[in-house]
Amino acid sequence: MVGRELRADGALAAALAFAAAWLTVDRSAMPFGGADVAHADRAANLPVGPDEAIATDLVANLLMTLPVLGRRRFPLLCLAVQFGALLAFDASVNAASLLALLIGAYSLIVYGASVVVSAGILLVAATGTAVVKTDTWPSLPDWAGVFAIMLPVAASGWAIRAARSRAEAWRQRAEALQREQDAATQLAVAEERARIARELHDVVSHHVSVMTIQAGAAGKVLDADPELARGALRDIEASGRETMAELRQMLGVLATGPTDDPLRPQPGLDQLDSLMDGVRRAGLSVSVRYTPVVLPRALDLAAYRVLQEALTNVLRHAPGARTEVLIAPECTASGESELVIEVTNDAGSPGTSPGGGAGTGLLGLAERLRVIGGTLEHGRRLGGGYRVRARMPLDAASTGAGAAR
Repeated sequence: MVGRELRADGALAAALAFAAAWLTVDRSAMPFGGADVAHADRAANLPVGPDEAIATDLVANLLMTLPVLGRRRFPLLCLAVQFGALLAFDASVNAASLLALLIGAYSLIVYGASVVVSAGILLVAATGTAVVKTDTWPSLPDWAGVFAIMLPVAASGWAIRAARSRAEAWRQRAEALQREQDAATQLAVAEERARIARELHDVVSHHVSVMTIQAGAAGKVLDADPELARGALRDIEASGRETMAELRQMLGVLATGPTDDPLRPQPGLDQLDSLMDGVRRAGLSVSVRYTPVVLPRALDLAAYRVLQEALTNVLRHAPGARTEVLIAPECTASGESELVIEVTNDAGSPGTSPGGGAGTGLLGLAERLRVIGGTLEHGRRLGGGYRVRARMPLDAASTGAGAAR
């Protein structure tokens, strides 16, 4: 962009300089306006030869046209050189030189560092010209000619500069808005990726843990009790089908199959019985105290995932341990209602080897609860075992009688 503007200004300066030189050398051409544009002070009786006068005019006109090359980057220097040549030399100004002076004045207003300072400098230059030169074009009383030219040029430059400033402000505003939209999009993508990762972890880790324990139990009783082994295998098949159904539902927005139902609701506490049956079939002794409560969809899903993750951790780290589940609304000290979900388990049976894990499930669970304003507490219990306690705020929930499952 800068190179193109510089080439354009170079071509303009060269054209003006050539025209000014041509008009200066061609003495048959009358000065612009029928008289000397900038002055009428060259006395006819001065002992100045024709060649010397032409040389002076040529140098002055070149000094007024060639600075146009730097009118964008150095507008003040350009105008200073031009008016310095105009006032310093007793030379005739032709049409090309006059046009170069007007371009210099316009460029100072448009490209100068400050509009006010540029206008003041231009006013000083015009006043100096009116004082030094006794006759200017157009032919107006006394000194008014130079102002009749400079003021419209300055006003035009001022208007163009203001329009460009507004356009630049709008461009910067649009760029800022685009950056904000890009940042919001990236944040939404990151949050969605984190949500999908949490969902995948909750679904896969739970069902795979259940299937692994059931497969191990089936292998142990395969010879002694084939019927019991077949029952365990049927449970493994059911867990696998449930896993695939949840995965298809979760990722259905990416690739919906012909038999998939994207409107199938995500799991909630209405599937608590199914969840408990699955972990019991995997060999976990679990008791439930549940006070029914009506939950918004997000809280319902979060409550289900809390139970799923906590029970999966029991199966993985303390298989066969006695486990208790509590789901009930409580009132805080400030009078607000919240749903409490607590899963506690005893130490694992002697001789059992706890499974591995990086602990990312509980971290993801804590983040899920933080999004809906809840909290998660977990840690080892005195005397052995583990406790997971989640709290979620309830805006408006209706509770029923307590139930045991």
